Amino acid sequence: MVRLSQKAQVTLFGICVAGLIFGGAGYAQAKSVEAKYEEQSKQIELYKDELNDMQCQLQEYTKYKAMYECIAVEKDQLQKEVEELQK
Repeated sequence: MVRLSQKAQVTLFGICVAGLIFGGAGYAQAKSVEAKYEEQSKQIELYKDELNDMQCQLQEYTKYKAMYECIAVEKDQLQKEVEELQK
């Protein structure tokens, strides 16, 4: 069995403590990155839901616009018929 000097023991202990500190800091940083990723994932899901809602509204507005244009054409045709009948 090798007997380490007191200076070597203190150095080895210091290295172990430094390793634990850096390991803990790395773990904390990894947890922070993971939390940010989860938050961004939630935000992306919310944006997807909002985008789907907006697309549905846009489809509905497009449908109403097409109906309005058809009614406008029918109105013009009826107006022409009324003018012809009045002559």
